[in-house]
Amino acid sequence: MVSKNRLKFIKSLKIKKYRQKERSFLVEGRKNVLELINSDFEVQCILATNKFISSYGNTGNNLEIHEVNSDLLAEVGSFQTNEDCLAVASMKPSILSELIISKPTFVLDGVGDPGNLGTIIRTLDWFGHDTLICSSDTAEFYNPKVINSTMGSFTRVKVYYTALKEYLTNVGLPIYGADLDGVHPRDCDFSVPSLMVMGSESHGLSEEVKPLINHFVSIPGSDRAESLNVAMATGILAYQAYH
Repeated sequence: MVSKNRLKFIKSLKIKKYRQKERSFLVEGRKNVLELINSDFEVQCILATNKFISSYGNTGNNLEIHEVNSDLLAEVGSFQTNEDCLAVASMKPSILSELIISKPTFVLDGVGDPGNLGTIIRTLDWFGHDTLICSSDTAEFYNPKVINSTMGSFTRVKVYYTALKEYLTNVGLPIYGADLDGVHPRDCDFSVPSLMVMGSESHGLSEEVKPLINHFVSIPGSDRAESLNVAMATGILAYQAYH
């Protein structure tokens, strides 16, 4: 039996200020929760249906699992329907000053859409990238929409937030920036540590960041569409860096 206070706490984590206050976040759905259990995140508790418990109840040792129905999962979580499970996990510290960049690393400049951020994290994971640096005005990593759309990749890609202008000024690495006017991706040197900055779809690279770019990169196309979705563009460049 889950207490009313526990349910109130879980429900509050749909709101950013409470996530930040409690240093906790929601993970929903079978795929994401199973990835969470097998990661180095601390799992505080799991709410799960009998269906999930019957199939996966012995997945992790010493887990606090409460059996609930799907209606309650939908009530306290962000899914309209949830037939499996919901977990509460603790946030992990991410200290940028401790990061050592040893390969091409992607940077997001003002990418505000949670769905795009989640897709970017999932795509970077596919191509073996385990680090993402974000400007302070990029969507919040622990937003349920971000976590849900990563399909478990949030457990493998470490996300850092920083004042981007100051960071790029002092980083001491080649800085590439995705822009409509630039060189072909194959002309980039992805064999050395570097940064690839992706701007928002609506504004592109910000005015404070653009002067700090050493090399601009443009993805060739038919020019019939105005631009590529930022998640799609990141995927193309991540593929180039992977190879």
